[in-house]
Amino acid sequence: MYLSEIIKKPVFDGAGKKIGRLKDAIVSSEVSYPIIKAIIVDKVDKKTITIPYNYIDSIGRETKLKTSLDEIMEYKIQNLDIRLWEDVLDRQVVDIEDKKVRRVNDIKISRSHGYYHIIGVDIGFYGILKRLGLESIAKPMRVKSNENIIAWADIDTLNQDYSKLKLKVPKQNIKKLHPADIAEIVDQLGLNESINILNSLDDEAAADTLEEVSPERQAYLLEGMDSQRAAEILDEMDPDDAADVLGDLPEEKAEELLGLLEPKESKDIRILLKYPENTAGGIMTTEYAYIEQDLTVGEVMKQLREIAKDVETIYYVYVISKDGELTGVISLRDILLTDDDKKISEIMHTPVITVDILEEEEEVAQKIAKYNLLALPVVEDENRLKGIVTVDDAIDIVLPVAWKKRVPRMFR
Repeated sequence: MYLSEIIKKPVFDGAGKKIGRLKDAIVSSEVSYPIIKAIIVDKVDKKTITIPYNYIDSIGRETKLKTSLDEIMEYKIQNLDIRLWEDVLDRQVVDIEDKKVRRVNDIKISRSHGYYHIIGVDIGFYGILKRLGLESIAKPMRVKSNENIIAWADIDTLNQDYSKLKLKVPKQNIKKLHPADIAEIVDQLGLNESINILNSLDDEAAADTLEEVSPERQAYLLEGMDSQRAAEILDEMDPDDAADVLGDLPEEKAEELLGLLEPKESKDIRILLKYPENTAGGIMTTEYAYIEQDLTVGEVMKQLREIAKDVETIYYVYVISKDGELTGVISLRDILLTDDDKKISEIMHTPVITVDILEEEEEVAQKIAKYNLLALPVVEDENRLKGIVTVDDAIDIVLPVAWKKRVPRMFR
């Protein structure tokens, strides 16, 4: 039996008199396979009554009571009670295994030992056709008539608030998913559900997830969440990604969040926000590895161990003079294969392929592709190093979001 088969069906008292129609059924959230504790009935006089199960004889295409309405002591809904029709039907289920958001189209009910147990939720397309009385069109549409049931025992809430039921399938912990997979789920959920998921993650995981969320939703999510929490997430994001999101927020909100960030992070982001978003300066990151040219390879290795955690990519190490001008570049591979006492200036590559800070982003992407680079240094005033554009940012420019997600991120 399905919930859709009994809702709005007639309800009769013990004498066979119609008293109204079934509006909803109430179960407890405290057990794996709950039983119906009470029903809500729209009476013929337009009033509503909640009837405890002990007054019910049977539930089906018509529901029968054991007694008259006069003898019924009305049921009082409790905090952990769930109204199946109002709280569960049409809600979204996060299917962790398949990384998809599904819709509860119906609820399966089974009678056993004198009680009505909730077996699970139907997430199949046939379930919605059956609920709408359109089973006859399933075959012409080539829709299989088999059930697609998620067991009720495999359902939990996102925020443990059963009065505002949000469902998921905890076949594994959502926190163990890759950020790109969590982002795909977040992209399909409503604002509150999405924020609940981000709030369940630690700062770093939330930042990695938000970076993977579609650009049009990033600002929407940050604007909707608590400002302090939004700032904590922004603090963990790469400066270029954080600047992109803040650039899409209302100016007042962006300033509020910038004021809550760590001073260094806020300074880096403000620098990036000065440049037009479609230029090299607008898409670059200020987190890159650089060293001075008079160091030895051994000294560089010690320095890289200290700065590695704070840079976006460590594969290219940029060599600068004491006045900040870019003089060369060296790969991590070259450093590892060179004797410790060798001077960096002896093994660095020159001249360096660069791009001006105000160069159009399409030109930046084309240059990265032309020279097969993993990152491209951005300079100002001819040769003063200001940041780098990484290949994944170039991919963002030339590929649609749907295709970008198929390309592995190289700097995570």
